[in-house]
Amino acid sequence: MDTPSRNNLPVSLHQHVVDELGGGIVCGAFKPDEVLPVEDNLAEAFGVSRTVVREAIKVLVHKRLLEVRTRTGTRVLPSAAWNHLDPDILRWRFAGGLTPKFLSEVAEVRRMVESAAAELAAARAPPAAVRAIEDALLEMMTATADDALVAADLRFHSCILEAAGNELLLGLRQGMEGAWNSAFRLLTQTKAEGERSLALHKAASDAIVAGDPAAARAAMDRLIDRWAADSLRTISQSRTSKARRKTRRRNPERGSTA
Repeated sequence: MDTPSRNNLPVSLHQHVVDELGGGIVCGAFKPDEVLPVEDNLAEAFGVSRTVVREAIKVLVHKRLLEVRTRTGTRVLPSAAWNHLDPDILRWRFAGGLTPKFLSEVAEVRRMVESAAAELAAARAPPAAVRAIEDALLEMMTATADDALVAADLRFHSCILEAAGNELLLGLRQGMEGAWNSAFRLLTQTKAEGERSLALHKAASDAIVAGDPAAARAAMDRLIDRWAADSLRTISQSRTSKARRKTRRRNPERGSTA
């Protein structure tokens, strides 16, 4: 399985095994209630020690992807048991073949959390919190590298969550940041699309600065709807491109020119 590491940086053997097993479970390579191979076999397959495999399994047990049962082995748990906002689980789902249904679910959760947060921020954010949102927007507008833009985008949305002033809502930040990080890196935008995205971010910021809760919620809804539409277009283009490459491999003469 080809599961990307965090930010495409080299990972430890332990994290590699966690990613391979976790990504395989999340993407359906291992079915619910399926028993994993024994530790010796997994260690041989991954080229690591049994200790590395054992520690990786502990991580996945903690994430409720696996369950170790006496005498019957390590079994895969159904998706109902998972914490779907776990940053790793989100990363694996984004990496493992996106579907319109999954993107729709992400957009629904984003509206529930972020649009409400924007509305609350407009109603009661203190001046320092509002300035943090404006500063993050400025970073987005002046970023010249993709990584810098994604980092600024993450700060923008995180600052809005903080500005809402609700500690329970803020407790969702880790899961939301995992979703944002994968979601924002999914898109490859043209210059025009990037400018439109910045305009939508600015509209949300302006409504919060103006203290207009209804406008802030509506602006965030529009921003999330635009992300969902662009994401669907991206995965559709990716599937079309893959299908064409597969067709050319099967029928190489059709790809030739005279």
